[in-house]
Amino acid sequence: MAIYRRDPSVCLLSYLHFRPLPSEKLQRSPEMQRLVTLTSRLRTVKDQFSRCRRRCFSPLPEQAASVSKDEEPSFPALPYFDYSPPRYTGPTAEEIIRKRKEFLSPSMFCFYKKPLNIVHGKMQYLFDENGRRYLDGFGGIATVSCGHGHPDVVRAIVNQTNNIQHSTILYLNHAIAHFAEALASKMPGDLKVVFFTNSGTEANELAMMIARLYTGCQDVISLRNAYHGNAAGTMGATAMCNWKFNVVQSGVHHTQNPDPYRGAFGSDGEKYAKDVEDIIRFGTSGHVAGFIFEAIQGVGGIVELAPNY
Repeated sequence: MAIYRRDPSVCLLSYLHFRPLPSEKLQRSPEMQRLVTLTSRLRTVKDQFSRCRRRCFSPLPEQAASVSKDEEPSFPALPYFDYSPPRYTGPTAEEIIRKRKEFLSPSMFCFYKKPLNIVHGKMQYLFDENGRRYLDGFGGIATVSCGHGHPDVVRAIVNQTNNIQHSTILYLNHAIAHFAEALASKMPGDLKVVFFTNSGTEANELAMMIARLYTGCQDVISLRNAYHGNAAGTMGATAMCNWKFNVVQSGVHHTQNPDPYRGAFGSDGEKYAKDVEDIIRFGTSGHVAGFIFEAIQGVGGIVELAPNY
């Protein structure tokens, strides 16, 4: 009799357990001795597997499966936070969705079938319209990761707004010069000149234009699976079909992505680098404006580049 379970060793052990005992002569035979030895080894493997499973796997799926349909599954609770958000009196999520559909571009999509209505933030937490608290692991799509309502940040914003809210670089003001100096002090080598922009797309667009003007070359090398923005120039450097429109995108060559997990050359960074050399030799005049890449690909899945690339 065999009892099927997920562990094949358990199936075999169950079969051996329920077999009729062999005769005394069979018990002394070499075949039986080998079978006994195999059974003992399988039991050992089964015990080791059970211990490993208890040690390595989260019990949450099993707990959730054992909960009845009428009960809510139990998950780890957020740590205590001595703060209560102000009562929300604004529009409901349904009303916001209706207005977005009417007045905003359909390209602005939301996560989840029932999107979260985030109405308040405090330090590392966000709160929805019902006061439910969430740990903010998104950080404004990872571009503003300074938390919410940090007293130092709020104080600096309020002080600047109380002093002067907006001017132009055609006149003098110390703030922009001091900020540029502070940023330049963090940069290596001769990187001491700062251009202020409003987004990553705009920064990359400006960088590509400067490189082309300085070198007199049009060609730029980028990586497959890269995201650099979706303006006229940066869309060409981006190499993900869901972030590109069907418009003319010229002057950018996409080389093999040095993805150590899914890439064509595995984790051999030098082979990917050779592909860049080949594209420059065979796909351009031999001179390029620049090579643009992400040290860690963000939109492409948080991918670190292959070693020695």
